[in-house]
Amino acid sequence: MPDLAGRLIVPTFAEPHAHLDRAFSSAITGWNRSGSLDEAVERFLGSVDRMTVESLTPGGRRALRLLYDAGVGHVRTHTAVGGPLGFRAWEAVEKAATLPGVEVRQVAMPISSNLDAREIAAWLREAADRGAVAVGGAPWRAEDPVAATRAAALLAAELGIGLDLHVDETDDPAVDTLGVLVAAVTEAGLAGRATAHHCCSLARRPERAARAEAEALAAAGVAVVVCPVSNLCLQGRACGARGLAPIRWLRDAGVLIGIGLDNIRDVVVSVGTADPLRAAWLVAVAGHLTGEDDLEWLGRTVTGGNRRICNLPEDVDEGAIDDLLAIEAASLAEAVALVPPRQRLVG
Repeated sequence: MPDLAGRLIVPTFAEPHAHLDRAFSSAITGWNRSGSLDEAVERFLGSVDRMTVESLTPGGRRALRLLYDAGVGHVRTHTAVGGPLGFRAWEAVEKAATLPGVEVRQVAMPISSNLDAREIAAWLREAADRGAVAVGGAPWRAEDPVAATRAAALLAAELGIGLDLHVDETDDPAVDTLGVLVAAVTEAGLAGRATAHHCCSLARRPERAARAEAEALAAAGVAVVVCPVSNLCLQGRACGARGLAPIRWLRDAGVLIGIGLDNIRDVVVSVGTADPLRAAWLVAVAGHLTGEDDLEWLGRTVTGGNRRICNLPEDVDEGAIDDLLAIEAASLAEAVALVPPRQRLVG
């Protein structure tokens, strides 16, 4: 809604996919020279021994300051846990998350993708005791993706928390665990509490098959978060294709969609943004969503869809929302198109 000065008034942004635990951490891990996800994972795992609460906290704190300045009031961050890392990254995020005006919630992301392993279940139970809002991880990279995905879903249901998984973060069309995820979510009764992040390989499959999978996600109540910065950097290097999930097909199917910022200057990608409007602008350009209706929809996704995925009220008039934003734009479409200045209005 507009204010008397013609500015757009919206709730503060919710960020559905961040990695505060490794923001600005290149001094620990080194840079990703090949630009591949495999190298990023290898460098991360090879640097775990040097990751301490003291070394990780400053990067998380710096990222949160940037998020605050961009108008973000809520962050859902995927935090690495378990193994030789233990909960040092978790505690670093807790230590960093003291900035007033930004609420931080953590998703537990085991450093091993084999989520069906007994020791990983123990890590996730401890994370739930520490306040985790969801079970995370990347079961598509597991030795047995079917067992890992199912185990994650069943444990999330048992713990009474959500399921936020990295899914098919590759441009290889043969990598397809979406059907497995749909079955696991349905079995565990997690409709409306499950989110698939990335889903890049879906764009490389034939349209008819991809649209059918999108419809299955919608029917199962699985949301999808696209992460334009990281996926445009990591995916498509070998084949030349764009790395984004097929947003139009997902939207046509009625899937709840969010736009995530993902990495900020870390071992995965050396670039980054803390601005949700900038991420939406990138989706508009890379996803050919530059029509006025498309831009308006992207604005609603950033101001509403992201909040729904984070279990927050969507509208200014819905619920007790203390922090609002005044954006120098006449419409949501213009806000995405121009990425204009904005001001926080504290109620």
